[in-house]
Amino acid sequence: MVEHFHFHVSRKDEPATPSAVSHDTKAIQITKPLGENIRGLPKILWPALVLLVLGIIFLFVLIQMAHAGGPKYVAGASYFDPAVKGAPLTWAQGSVQYYTDQGDLTPILLGPDADAFVADAFSRWTSVSTAAISATRAGQLSENVSGANVMANSDHTITLPIDIQASAVDKPVAVVYDFDGQVSDAFLGAGASDPLYCFTNAVFGGLDNFSTNGHLAHALVIINGRCAQASDQLPDVKYRLVRVLGSVLGLDWSQLNLNVITPTPVPAPDDFNGFPLMHFADLISCVPVSLCYPNPDQLKMDDRAAISRLYPITAQNQPNFPGKQLFLENTVRIHGSVRFVDSLANPHSPCKV
Repeated sequence: MVEHFHFHVSRKDEPATPSAVSHDTKAIQITKPLGENIRGLPKILWPALVLLVLGIIFLFVLIQMAHAGGPKYVAGASYFDPAVKGAPLTWAQGSVQYYTDQGDLTPILLGPDADAFVADAFSRWTSVSTAAISATRAGQLSENVSGANVMANSDHTITLPIDIQASAVDKPVAVVYDFDGQVSDAFLGAGASDPLYCFTNAVFGGLDNFSTNGHLAHALVIINGRCAQASDQLPDVKYRLVRVLGSVLGLDWSQLNLNVITPTPVPAPDDFNGFPLMHFADLISCVPVSLCYPNPDQLKMDDRAAISRLYPITAQNQPNFPGKQLFLENTVRIHGSVRFVDSLANPHSPCKV
């Protein structure tokens, strides 16, 4: 899904963060008689009713967010240079420099091991043979990021070290190892780092700054160490880290093979094998995630195509990416109409592809 941001700018050559982001919202109203009927149900049935309503809302959101893999952000008109209006936002020259925390992530992932864990997650994206993208660990942050220097304030702001703030474009991607969960609690609320919430809070963060010339300028990634205390937890953390890094590189969610989640029509093995890593959301029952998807932290064809479209290998940049292949030389374009029929064999309107 492409989001347009509008900015207030003071100097043309300075990166800036979004001044406001608006999202469309939809409300579901329950009439009074129905509400009275619900209150009249035995309390033992309420949890089942809540799960049913949440399931309906979840499927509704999936349908509303049906977009193919592609760029998360494009340059708007009120902040960016006119020459880049409408262009997808990417890291300049496909080069990502990241800096890691000075501390340890967990007792089983000390600093150097955590660095290797992050490098392996980045490699899922940088190893795509037709994608002009690289990620280099350029050094460490200036401190051990912890509850001693990250604090939630009473005015709902957060105190942060200078070099992980959105303005720290000299350290474009900051990776924080939240050893005891205090950083996660400061960002997401007290108790958010609890292992009970690792399904959503194991890894979080993303882009928070953009430059006027249409490039991504800064991102912050936080890994919750309380979700990586045992070796059997690491595959799920890696999976969630690879997804967050996909967003950091500028990708949005994909809609391909949503029947793996819905599940309508019933998914076949090929649907699972092609289910994009960058799908919108997982079912709460996918713990560990390997219960739901084969090789969950590995990119699928749609992921590889999306990152290659965003950062294509061309004749001009190929010398900067030795061993990689030209994107256009290794792809084909298919277009036309796909026609479906209903259960009575009546034709529907064609879908353009």
